[in-house]
Amino acid sequence: KAQVIVDEFRIRIVAGTLAPGDRLLLKDIAAEFACSEIPVRDAFRSLAAMGLIDLIPHGGAFVARIDVAELVDLTSIRALLEPEATCQAAKHIVPEALDELDALNARMATCTKLNAVTEFGLLNREFHGLIISFAENRHLVETINQVWDRADRGRLVYHKGYPHLSDSIVQHAEILALIRAGDIEALRVASERHSAFGLAAVK
Repeated sequence: KAQVIVDEFRIRIVAGTLAPGDRLLLKDIAAEFACSEIPVRDAFRSLAAMGLIDLIPHGGAFVARIDVAELVDLTSIRALLEPEATCQAAKHIVPEALDELDALNARMATCTKLNAVTEFGLLNREFHGLIISFAENRHLVETINQVWDRADRGRLVYHKGYPHLSDSIVQHAEILALIRAGDIEALRVASERHSAFGLAAVK
């Protein structure tokens, strides 16, 4: 139950449904999810570890304010690490995963037409997460995912809308084509360009 609460409140905070400074009431959330206060407290601790909420001793839980400098720093780390993980993954990824990635990119294209930015952000995370899951360096993958968790509020960049979302889809398609072609050198360039594109949007 705690994980369900974490997942739901991550979406609400990252999408901006809950604003920085909003108070999270323990009893209200327990009632919403039909549970005791124990899993809510556990969820609060997890959300605080992600930097999404602030826990004030004897003061309650509040949606954390956005630290733009931290978002830029974290996204910069991803921009350095993810191209390497993508190139490693290209050597091991299976055809079934590539088909799934095509489907994810197609769903993101639909989100672009509907301006469904929250769903786009979730699918984008799934897209890149699936690729790097095939990288041989597990510590690298774990580090990237941890950094991404800490920088989840960077998804607010998707509110830039079209053409940012459309450009991202085109870049995804290029990355997939290069993985299929086995052109690691060109893939590294394309992946670095895509990472720089994301970083520039956050900045």
